[in-house]
Parts: sequence; structure tokens; C-alpha cells
Amino acid sequence: MTVQEKRANFKSQMMDSSRMKVLCGAFDGITARAAQAADFFDGCYMGGQAAAASLLGVPDLGLVCGCEQTKHAQDLASCVDLPFLIDADTGYGNELNVRRTMRDLEAAGICGAHFEDQVTPKRCGGMKGVQIETAQVFIRKIETALTFRRDPNFLVIARSDAAEVEGEDEAIRRLNLAAEAGADMGFLFSSKGVFETLDSVKRACDQIKVPILYCLMEFCPEVCFTLEELRQAGVRAVIWPNGLLMRWCKAASDLIQQFKETGDCKTFFDQLMPIDQCNQLLGIRDWNPSGMF
Repeated sequence: MTVQEKRANFKSQMMDSSRMKVLCGAFDGITARAAQAADFFDGCYMGGQAAAASLLGVPDLGLVCGCEQTKHAQDLASCVDLPFLIDADTGYGNELNVRRTMRDLEAAGICGAHFEDQVTPKRCGGMKGVQIETAQVFIRKIETALTFRRDPNFLVIARSDAAEVEGEDEAIRRLNLAAEAGADMGFLFSSKGVFETLDSVKRACDQIKVPILYCLMEFCPEVCFTLEELRQAGVRAVIWPNGLLMRWCKAASDLIQQFKETGDCKTFFDQLMPIDQCNQLLGIRDWNPSGMF
């Protein structure tokens, strides 16, 4: 399947309202492979926080540049068949930067991206101190992404962080402005005080004029809605961006501490994936080294 065919198929699925789609957050090639092996997800998603952590070992404070994000996404997308969506932050600057970001993402084989209305440099939407651009600046960026989109099946998704700054109604208003400009979908997430109930999520889905891509973040237990709850609220697709990253951070820290305390690999040997299974997950049969099979 060509990239163009993959995009066309993926966009058709995302626009289909008959079944809610689920995308797995993948921050490296291993997690992308694991997502594909699960035979459950409709695609993969590379978020800004996971990319910042895996690439640079830093928090999501706008420290990853567009070239780094694009190259990382290209590497991940090239190792699996699942379509990839990515977090394109603010487009990494003004409309000129958005134009280049669109060109680079399409060349990298990505199937879609969301662009937000935070100022540059941005930060994770769940952090304190979020600042936003004017609605006019935001819409110009969405219009730029659409104008310079070469493949009409590349998903351009509008994300507004205005709910944290000016309230939920302003975020809904901005996403509707983006819908009028031609955005394919709107991006929504929940945190303390921001679309924190299923009723508020449903209200947004009902009032926003394009399908909603919902970001299922484990910010707090109160907003860890189930997939069935989100489906009933009217969400079109769900990305689960950081579960694997957060679990990996804890598992790695716990294992390091155990090795530090015992100096004995046998104490955790049965908790490890055998190296043969690791290689199978990584697609060793596809490479078929001489004499191995």
C-alpha cells in the first residue's frame, strides 16, 4: 500500500461514524511495534510529551523542534503498517513554519497532525501557565496548513487550549472557527476543571461542527473515562498518548532500583520478556538474517 492509499483509507475510517477509532501513543519503535502486535488499534499517535521524553529526556516545554519531531515520526511510521498521527504543536512558529511543517510531515509519510493555539514555545496542555494566541492567529495557521496540504487525505486537526485560559465555550468557539476554515477534526482533552465530566465532553461533541479526536490522558483518575463512555459521549476517535510512556518510566525506575539493591538479575529474570520474543516483536523474521531461519 502506498502512503497516499494509506492516508485515503485512514481518513475514510476516521470520517466514518459507525465505529469509534482508537489510536495508541507510541514514543519509539518498540512501542509502535507493540501497538501493531496487539491487533487492536486503528493507528498510532506520537505526542509531544512522549517525543520530548524519548528524544531529549526533557519535559514537554516546547524544546523539541519541528525537524526533530518530524524525523522521529518518520522513523516510527516506517517500522509499522499502522497509520501515524502526530502532535505538530503550534506548527513551530508562524504561518511560514506551519507551511514547512506540513511539507515535511507529508514527505515523512505521516497521515495527519494537529495544530494548536498556544504561543510558541508551548507546553503540555495539562501544565499550569498555558498561554494562547488570538483566535485570528490560530485560524490563519489552520488555513495555512490546509492551503499548503498537497495530499487532501492528510488529516488537518485543530486543537484549542483556550478552555484552560478563557473557558470551555471559547475552546468550542475556536474549534468551530477552525471547522469553518476547513479543518477535518477538532482535538479535545480533559483535565481538572477542563471538560472534566462526560456531560461536558458530550456538549463539546454536540456543539463542535467537525468530528472530535479525544486525547485520553491519565492526568487524574477523575478524567480516565472508559472507551465505551467516550463512544456514548459522541467522540469519533480516541488517542491514548502517554499510558505506555508513564508505565515505562515507572517500570524502568523500579527495575533499576531492584538491580541496585540486589545486584542479582535472577531476582527479576522471570519478569523480563525473553530476548527471542523481543526480536520477534522487532520483526526479525522480516529481516531474515542469513542462516537464522
